[in-house]
Amino acid sequence: MVSRTPSVELDQKPLPAGLPRIDQVRQGEVVAISLSEKTNTYTHGLHRFPAKYVPQVPRWAIDSLASPGMVILDPFMGSGTTLVEAAMAPVTAVGIDRDRLAELISGAKIRPPTAARLAAIWADLKKAWRPRRRTTLRAPMPDVENFGHWFSHEAWAELQGCLDAIDSLDLPDLEHDFLLVLFSSILRRVSNADDQSQKTYVSHTFPKSPPPVRQAFEQVVDQALKRVAEFHAGRDARAEVEILAGGDARNVDLDDSSVDIVVTSPPYLDSVDYMYNFMLEYFWLGPRLGIPDRATFNSEKRAGIGSKRPMMEASLPGSVSDLLDLEQIQEGRRRSVTGYMHDMDLHFAEAARVLREDGYYVMVVGNSQSGAHSIPVHDCLVRLAADHGLHLEHAFGYRIRRHYMKFPRKGRGGIILVDWILVFQLGDPRSDSLERLPLLNWKLAPDAVAH
Repeated sequence: MVSRTPSVELDQKPLPAGLPRIDQVRQGEVVAISLSEKTNTYTHGLHRFPAKYVPQVPRWAIDSLASPGMVILDPFMGSGTTLVEAAMAPVTAVGIDRDRLAELISGAKIRPPTAARLAAIWADLKKAWRPRRRTTLRAPMPDVENFGHWFSHEAWAELQGCLDAIDSLDLPDLEHDFLLVLFSSILRRVSNADDQSQKTYVSHTFPKSPPPVRQAFEQVVDQALKRVAEFHAGRDARAEVEILAGGDARNVDLDDSSVDIVVTSPPYLDSVDYMYNFMLEYFWLGPRLGIPDRATFNSEKRAGIGSKRPMMEASLPGSVSDLLDLEQIQEGRRRSVTGYMHDMDLHFAEAARVLREDGYYVMVVGNSQSGAHSIPVHDCLVRLAADHGLHLEHAFGYRIRRHYMKFPRKGRGGIILVDWILVFQLGDPRSDSLERLPLLNWKLAPDAVAH
């Protein structure tokens, strides 16, 4: 093992083709990625999703490492970025995610109706859509109080009428679910909740005037018509893409040695609370997704990997104990740090089990910074992966240029400035593997945003 690589300067050379070939970038280097290529091609832009990695990453992994017929797994599927890219190649791809809304969104992205069929469905939906009477309005999730805090009564009536109309149409499940995803995609926009924050709250600092519900829905249908046409035009006829419902990256329901490549981006440590970010969407659709009430919602959002407040306390895996001084971590974050490392250790054990010998694991992950302290998540994950025979073959970082969240954090946690692409291989380690990767402590001014 070589010693820790020193910090490196950000290389600002543009890379017009997206990510470089592995032989074009030095081990541990940080590069600038050209974002001249659109990131919302095909069905990628069908629904917003926080901390979504750019499609250039799975596209690069598939182009670099996959051969026709190979099986690709994304165990942290999110909104389906890897699966959509896999649908454009002659491979088999499987995605799992314990987030039920993520399952719904991903399913719509990889199994959309044709543009002609969507246009016909939209015509029928417009005929059936009638706003609910105000006296009949009820919160879709029964134990949510003060639902009118997030939605005006006019928007609430239109949304409920839209949902009634969707349910009234005689549609196959896939088409019905596709409409639910379009419905979900407008909820934040037409609500009173702030659009610039990850958190679902009504801001008095940044006042908001939501657009009319029907106008917002018509806009997403217009966009979806273009995206599904592009998806079907680009789809490889040999591709087989599926989602394993109810999956969990800590317990993967696949046979031993059945996967050739894992391509994924796990939740970042204490950075994005996905279910809380989608609280409004769950208020509307949760009962349809197996989340019947607010209590279940609160429990579920603490059960996933990366939770800010994990349900169970866990011990720090021994192999990373020298990388993390818990006394130097804010007391309120320690439980999330130990829980995250414990859960990722369980995940790597499962990844090594389902991967074939010499199979690859491509991961995108960032180092969360809170105040003055930056946690070397990438180094910890390299150690945990190695515990299960997944050895680092290559690693490079890229500077994040576009952030979902655009308001100042004032030094609070969760700011990710650099993503690391870690390429592991199951088998014997390389002799020149890096023991440590650069820990880049770029800082933001308290009043700066993260881009």
